[in-house]
Amino acid sequence: MIGKKIVELESIDSTNAYANKLLLHNPLEDGVVIWAHEQFAGRGQLDHIWVSETGKNLTFTVIFRPVFLPPDRQFLLNKVVALAVIDFIGTSVANVSAVSPVRAESPGSSGIINPSVSIKWPNDIYVGDLKIGGILIEHKIMGNRLETTLAGIGVNINQTHFTPDIPNPGSLIQFLHRETSLKDSLLLVCRYLDLRYNTLKESGPESLDFDFNQHLLGFGKWRKFTCLEDTLEGKIRGVNSLGQLLIETQKGEILEFNHSEIEYILKETV
Repeated sequence: MIGKKIVELESIDSTNAYANKLLLHNPLEDGVVIWAHEQFAGRGQLDHIWVSETGKNLTFTVIFRPVFLPPDRQFLLNKVVALAVIDFIGTSVANVSAVSPVRAESPGSSGIINPSVSIKWPNDIYVGDLKIGGILIEHKIMGNRLETTLAGIGVNINQTHFTPDIPNPGSLIQFLHRETSLKDSLLLVCRYLDLRYNTLKESGPESLDFDFNQHLLGFGKWRKFTCLEDTLEGKIRGVNSLGQLLIETQKGEILEFNHSEIEYILKETV
C-alpha cells in the first residue's frame, strides 16, 4: 500500500537522490514514501530546478516496484502518478466555482474562473494557466522488466510568494483561500496513487488512457507549439506507448515528439 511507510525528513537535497541512496543498501518495498519538509536541490525535467519554499509545499518521492511492466511500457507509471495528482487537486478545488484565485506575487499570476486541472505533457500539472505541480520519474531496468521506479512529486500547497524567474507558478492556497495540512494532503495523494496503481495492475493500461487524454492540456484542440526553431500548429492526439506526444498536423499527418523536441506555446506575445 502506497504511503503505509513514510520516511519523514526535515531537510534534504533531493528526495529522489535520497531514495537512490537508500536503495543501495536496503531493498525497500513497493509504496515507500520519502517526504521532505525542505528540498534544497530538487530537480525537474531536463535538469531544471524545482524551487519550493520550506514547509509550504509537498516534496516527496514514491518508490514503486513495477515488475509486472515491461520496460517499453514505463510511461504508464507517468500516467499513474500524473492522474493521482490530478485526482488530489481536482478533489481539493471541486467545491470552488466561479472564484478567481488570490494573486501570487509573480508575473505569471492571473485571475481564473472555474479552473480546470490538466497535464502539460509530459509531467507538469496545471490549474487553469498556473503550474501547481511537477513530476520527475526515474526507472531502473533489470533484464526485461522494470525493477524500480522513483516518482518524485512536487505540489505547491500553501506558497504565495514566488521568484520572478519561475513561469506561471501557482498553489492550492490561491484557489482555496486557506492553508491546507501538508500531512493530510500527502496521505490523500498517496490514497489516489494507490488507487491508480492498483487499477493499472488489475485492469491494464486501457484503464488509464481515457482519463489521461481527457486531462491532457490541448487534447483534441488546435494550438501552436515551438518545434526546434519553427512554430507548428497541430492537434494533440494523445501519447504513444513510449510516451511520445502525438500531434496531428493540418495536412493530417501524425507526428511523434520526445520532450526535448517540442514545447507548448502557452501565451502568445503580440
